[in-house]
Amino acid sequence: MALTVETGAVVTGADSYISQSDADTYFTEHGAPSAWTGLTSDEKDSALRYACIALEGMFNWSGEIVSLTQPRSWPRSGASDNDGRTIAADSIDQRLKDAQCELALLHTSSALNASYDRGGAVKSEQVGPIRTEYFQGASVEPSLPIISRIVGGLGILRGAMTGALERA
Repeated sequence: MALTVETGAVVTGADSYISQSDADTYFTEHGAPSAWTGLTSDEKDSALRYACIALEGMFNWSGEIVSLTQPRSWPRSGASDNDGRTIAADSIDQRLKDAQCELALLHTSSALNASYDRGGAVKSEQVGPIRTEYFQGASVEPSLPIISRIVGGLGILRGAMTGALERA
């Protein structure tokens, strides 16, 4: 089934912020990784759908949704980035599309819908000479700093601490 792309017009049934054709162009301009170019059309659509879902769940976005009936988190009114640039309420910012592409590429090698069984707070783990120990409260989510960098302040990473820390 073909993607239904959100254009900023509150598209019914939208399941992506970028078309497969535009994603192909993005990857052509970024080295044409074989992990993307080697996929079938259906595999690309699937990866883009998972990436859209993952991207939406990663951030608390700035601004407000424009309609209670919209299927995606964007478009938004009153949205801006860290540099104060306002995002038009009838558009999808290119940074969202780029981040979705990067997540789709990641999904081709490491499923974005994978279950993490470490529970987020593994104290110690040893297999032969290899040992892993996580801090208390370690996140079960993968760390994807490139996505935060691409999105550029359009939202706050969910679960991220903000504000100043003070010693009592």
